[in-house]
Amino acid sequence: MDVQRADIRKGGHIIPAIIIVPPAPRGAAVISHGYGGCKEEQLGLAFRIAEAGLAACAIDLRGHGQHPLPLDAGVLTDVDAAVAHCRRFGRVVAIGHSLGGRLALISEADFAVGISPPLDPSYCVRTRELLQKLRSYRVRPDDPDTVFDFLRTLPAYREEGSERTMVIYGSRDVPEIVESGDALKALGRNAVRIEGAIHGDTYMLESTFAALDKQLDLWFPRH
Repeated sequence: MDVQRADIRKGGHIIPAIIIVPPAPRGAAVISHGYGGCKEEQLGLAFRIAEAGLAACAIDLRGHGQHPLPLDAGVLTDVDAAVAHCRRFGRVVAIGHSLGGRLALISEADFAVGISPPLDPSYCVRTRELLQKLRSYRVRPDDPDTVFDFLRTLPAYREEGSERTMVIYGSRDVPEIVESGDALKALGRNAVRIEGAIHGDTYMLESTFAALDKQLDLWFPRH
């Protein structure tokens, strides 16, 4: 594996990234963290994706980690810039957790996986309070209302079937996420419920890796 740091340039600023490149990659994955996260949190997932044969690019979203810009409604452009950067490896899947999952599902990538994505931006008061207490100190600005404000302005996720998208969520996830995921499953959509998983660990579990491996083999066939 070749591990390299990259500064992806977009509109006069940089998007810090760590890219893990396997021998002869069969495509690429752009991996985005959730609210209050950073690229380093996603390196375990990135390594597993690279083991599956894709170049894995973990990025810092604006307002997080080493990204120089504050969090704002332009955060989707960070994901799309990374997708464009990774097209040198072939087709690209966007994979994200929580906020990153919502962004992945509406990105310009060829395929997308949302892990515990907030499909419904109208979170309950308790969830907002938890974000304020546990995660907002890691974000610039440290105001959780910012994320809810721009979630409402993002394009709606339109489920496109297993041909392009997949949703993974935990049975003990945020209530609104469980409700959205269960609704997709009830409609026979490409949604995988990870039993026992909570919001903060869905991207680290063997059952999640197994579901991803199976889906990636369909989107990026081994020759």
